Amino acid sequence: MAASGSQSLARSPGVSAASHASRPDRLATGWVAIGPALVTLVVTLYRIGVPSFTRDEGATLLAVHRSFPQLIRMLGNVDVVHTEYYALIWVVSRLAGSGELAARAPSAVAMAVAAGVVTLLGQRLVSGRAGLAAGLLFAAFPSVSFYAEDAREYALVTALATVASYFLVRALQAGAPPQPPGPSPRDEGTGTRASGGFQGGRSPGPALIGYTAAMALLGLGNILSLLLIAAHAATVAVWHRCYRGPGQPFVLRWLASVAVALLVASPVAIIASGQAHQVQWIKPPGLVAIIAMAGVIGPQPMFFIVVAVVVIALVTSLVSGRSRLRTDWPAGLWGLAVPWLFLPPALLFTVSVIPVTHPVYVFRYIAFCIPAAALLAGTALAALARAAVGWAVAVAALIVIVVAGLGAQASERLPTGHGYDIRLADQAVTSRARPGDALMNVRYWPLSWGGGVERGMEGAYPYGLARLHDISQARAPVSSGTLGGTFARPSVENHRLATVTRLWVASWSKAPAALPPRFGFTVAYTLHAKGVWLRLYTRPHTAATGSAIGQPAG
Repeated sequence: MAASGSQSLARSPGVSAASHASRPDRLATGWVAIGPALVTLVVTLYRIGVPSFTRDEGATLLAVHRSFPQLIRMLGNVDVVHTEYYALIWVVSRLAGSGELAARAPSAVAMAVAAGVVTLLGQRLVSGRAGLAAGLLFAAFPSVSFYAEDAREYALVTALATVASYFLVRALQAGAPPQPPGPSPRDEGTGTRASGGFQGGRSPGPALIGYTAAMALLGLGNILSLLLIAAHAATVAVWHRCYRGPGQPFVLRWLASVAVALLVASPVAIIASGQAHQVQWIKPPGLVAIIAMAGVIGPQPMFFIVVAVVVIALVTSLVSGRSRLRTDWPAGLWGLAVPWLFLPPALLFTVSVIPVTHPVYVFRYIAFCIPAAALLAGTALAALARAAVGWAVAVAALIVIVVAGLGAQASERLPTGHGYDIRLADQAVTSRARPGDALMNVRYWPLSWGGGVERGMEGAYPYGLARLHDISQARAPVSSGTLGGTFARPSVENHRLATVTRLWVASWSKAPAALPPRFGFTVAYTLHAKGVWLRLYTRPHTAATGSAIGQPAG
């Protein structure tokens, strides 16, 4: 009878019994997920305060360094898509300050949560060993460390996308038809039954409630992340085809959950449509952007190693027979991970290259797809572990992948590891500034809506640039209800220069900003910190009242 039940299970779509299915899967337990979560937290907290704040992180600090009503007023004019994250960091900054560790710690915690949930997903979809491998690989990806050490919302969005996917899988498992009798719910290698979640015939209601909440928070975190809905639609379709369920009632309830999430996020989307000027800098993606998508995993050598491991594991399972292939690579895994990994980037690419819409593709907007890559790679390691040589192959492959990413991990934790060194520029001002020094921020974009990321440089740190008198500012950030204030007209800047003998000029440009010779300034100091140009101009005090100042601006 038991053998007959096992054969029946092996014939059911996507759910196969391994030859040693009677062995319990001791790794398919929620406690195991704590391991990858802690590993991820330790890895991402390592040297988290070393990289300088970036331009975007400076924008975060500019936003949260004001009262909450002032923050809400600003969001009505700019950056409404970051509302959820700004509210979180506003609270964190009041409790723990706004240094590198405090500002970035929520991102590290979010990635740790994502690692734990990735582990649980692997357990439910494949096996305990697949979940453990996926969670550990997630911790090893340099892309995870980068966004975990970034005071922006991308780590939070990644965690929410992972939690939403987990609740969807739980709902699908509960809503599917009951499966034939077979191995124990925790038997090793029984695909979606490995964690005891795929029992079918149960109410998916509680899981769908969690799914609705996670998707609503996901939309509030970043409206573009709701592209995950398209991936989840494919997941539901695959599940229906391969597991003969869930039926129409479940689909209608899932659509209702999606509708609620969209409704919750709709105010942000409506307001954001009036702030479309903020994405004017984005250009249509090309071949370089497609190649750069390998960064979802890490540098190109690491990417190709992971791809090779997946291919080898697939071939190994394939040559071992159809039953083994179903066991090692259940349909539920493909139905979730592949659409999650490829559909959101593909949709974002399509929207960005068609002429009727403005480009919106930026790599960081698809960071929430990283867990899908970890799931596929973790499943590959678990499949290799079932070969004749067992765990040795999987452990060796894991070590090779980790080593391939060490260079990128180390590079990300340098002072310039995130592409900017605002801290060095601020320290230079701190050590060389004198009373009466002035600051001029150079426009990064010639936009009419005023300052923004330009003043993220002086908003990142409090001890240098922020203490200088900014002669390029018309209205301050708070009074103007903008992120970085507004710029003064050139004629106003020229008038203010009349009393200035020492001027710091800061810019994000590729070349240093030069002042016209007629103003009588000479370059006294130049610093090119990564991503930042800083120049100190000086002139004799007598030149400050000379006739050159009265001339019109160029």
